[in-house]
Amino acid sequence: MESPATSLYVMRDSQGQIVRLARQLSAAELASEPGWLLASSTDPDVQTFLQGLYGAGNPLSASDAGLARVTEDLIEVLIDRGVIQFTDLPAAAQAKLLERRQTRNTLGRRLQLLADDQGESETV
Repeated sequence: MESPATSLYVMRDSQGQIVRLARQLSAAELASEPGWLLASSTDPDVQTFLQGLYGAGNPLSASDAGLARVTEDLIEVLIDRGVIQFTDLPAAAQAKLLERRQTRNTLGRRLQLLADDQGESETV
């Protein structure tokens, strides 16, 4: 279920790019600093602005996917060595790990089919 759009206040520069964003402003803040406009949280400009703040600019976000994979591999090693049981994990963690295994298996089969197709076309 998607969350409803939220109204935000944005300040734009002379080129129309968002340079400031506020969740809420008091009447005094609006009066003292003209130029604030209402915008929706689903506005593409708002999304671009937020992505710039929290996407590539966040040094931790670049390593999150890699760390998730390391954690996943660590859990597999612990299970394989009998240190923990899969059923020891919370239900939500079990579901997420099963989903990732299934996705990896599906992707692996697709990549293998692509490699087989390329290999056959090269040898013909």
